[in-house]
Amino acid sequence: MGNICLGSGSSTVQQEQSPVSTKPLPVRHGQQHPENKKLPPALVAMPALNPKVPMPETGNRTRSAATPPREKPQQRTRSVENPHPPREKPQERSRPDDDQPSKPAAEKQVLGIGKKAVPPSGKIVTPNLKMFTLVELKTATKNFRPESVIGEGGFGQVFKGWVDEKTLAPSRAGVGKPVAVKKSNPDSEQGLHEWQCEVRFLGKFHHPNLVKLLGYCWEENQFLLVYEYLPKGSLENHLFAKGAEALPWDTRLKIAIEAAQGLTFLHNSEKSVIYRDFKASNILLDSNFHAKLSDFGLAKLGPINGFSHVTTRVVGTRGYAAPEYMATGHLYVRSDVYGFGVVLLELLTGLRALDPNRPSAQQNLVEWAKPVLTQKKKLQKMMDPRLEHKYPLLAVVKTAELILRCLEADPKNRPPMDDVLRELEIVRTIRDQPKEERRKRSNGSDNNRVRGNDSSHGRRTGRNG
Repeated sequence: MGNICLGSGSSTVQQEQSPVSTKPLPVRHGQQHPENKKLPPALVAMPALNPKVPMPETGNRTRSAATPPREKPQQRTRSVENPHPPREKPQERSRPDDDQPSKPAAEKQVLGIGKKAVPPSGKIVTPNLKMFTLVELKTATKNFRPESVIGEGGFGQVFKGWVDEKTLAPSRAGVGKPVAVKKSNPDSEQGLHEWQCEVRFLGKFHHPNLVKLLGYCWEENQFLLVYEYLPKGSLENHLFAKGAEALPWDTRLKIAIEAAQGLTFLHNSEKSVIYRDFKASNILLDSNFHAKLSDFGLAKLGPINGFSHVTTRVVGTRGYAAPEYMATGHLYVRSDVYGFGVVLLELLTGLRALDPNRPSAQQNLVEWAKPVLTQKKKLQKMMDPRLEHKYPLLAVVKTAELILRCLEADPKNRPPMDDVLRELEIVRTIRDQPKEERRKRSNGSDNNRVRGNDSSHGRRTGRNG
């Protein structure tokens, strides 16, 4: 059983000062800055998270992000979740679909996102999270005993616990269903902020490829989250941990496609959600290796007008974070696409994005691999040896081409996740290509033998003549 690293990667999380020109994000969800430790009570008032997507009939909203609506009660709820600047400004007309709930979110053109490759299977729901007591979670995890630890990161430790399947009341080990309980470091302001983001996003969005949040707890300066338990742990463990069973090509491709489905859902939600920390350790796997995105502590609501950005302090993981974000603090929806390209490269090579133990020229996987991705022979040498060449070469070549597009320096040149998902589905259809290639090679060798016999007869004819 692999470790579940919800919120893992504490050694790689970078926090730097944003440029002087940065400005704070618009007020969303009634959220305040993490340093204000009196925030959680406001968050615990879960009705504020109710998005219930029926939208105003007129669509002509003139209020600012800071001004609450006064016309209708249902608009008051919506303003908490989706504060928009005035819609009359010309530069903000690039998102007309925001005020047209009859159109599917997949048709939004925000940041150049086109129609989705597959219909969305997720939904935005009224939060139905259980508010656990600290005593209940102590009981479920046997008082957070060290033997129950299954992961650890910047947020804190993750413990395995057991609860009743229907009531979620704590139960004995092995009875009911297992859960993962993330317990924050009480002295961590980062932990408080990430706890808030987790509740807001995972309490609102449901999708087969997002980890399911069951409940939360805020008590005695302790911040805890309770998730479904995913027994196969993280993709990071399966790719890099010593002694881990090698993932076959089909499984790697399935994980990539399902992670892309989760990311596509977020990008095409009512307001584009930027995941901001897409990496192998945040992709968790269930018993059937179905992929689910976890750790929404760094997620942000995206920009609201065209191909634009939000400006924020730089927090993320080096090696996965997009270069424009690391350099300027400008965060685009397609900044996530860069991180997806890095993980796709890790799936091909079986190598970490950053590894100081490799030779100096190879420590940064992206810099080392990009020139190789266009060369078929060198690409084959770079592939994970644990795959034992059991993959369709054409599929690998197509995947390498997609990786290069995802890693474009200019975010405008990266494909939207809709296109990434569509291309990965096409790659999956050529999984049987090796058999065809073997038949072609076999036919070619037969032809060579025929030609060889012909030439041999010719030479014998010449000698006999």
